[in-house]
Amino acid sequence: MSTLNQVIIEGNVVRDATVREKPWGTRFCVVPLAVNRYYKDRQGNFSEETGFYDVHFFGEKMLPELVKNGRKGMPVRVIGRLKQERWKNEDGKQVSKIFVVAQHVDFLKKAKTEKVDEAIESEDRKKALQSLSEAAAGLRSELDDTNGSFDAEDCEDTVF
Repeated sequence: MSTLNQVIIEGNVVRDATVREKPWGTRFCVVPLAVNRYYKDRQGNFSEETGFYDVHFFGEKMLPELVKNGRKGMPVRVIGRLKQERWKNEDGKQVSKIFVVAQHVDFLKKAKTEKVDEAIESEDRKKALQSLSEAAAGLRSELDDTNGSFDAEDCEDTVF
């Protein structure tokens, strides 16, 4: 049986990127993302939900670029894989956390999100969500919407 563990998420940075270190010395960058989903509910009303995901970036060469560009509010697209860490807490209970290990990141242009913000301010909420949903479909079809990108494979000593 073959397996596939690939994820693509696009959202905005929630807090500035931070550099952390594993107990064995491997440094990595954590970028928390907020990802919005717009949909019609059962009654036909437009609704939204927001998910928050930590993205871990490994590779020493990536860290300065991520800290520089991974600022709060920055739109980002990440291609990576899901990883689950498990441990026992102070009470002896088994706990776990799922996060994304990045393999590729694109820093997106802010102009598109500014257009969405203007639409929300100028229309009532229902119309804004509807136009936002339509705009999101059109935005996803564009491929050249990045300010910069890089792959984890471009970095030496990448540890996943």
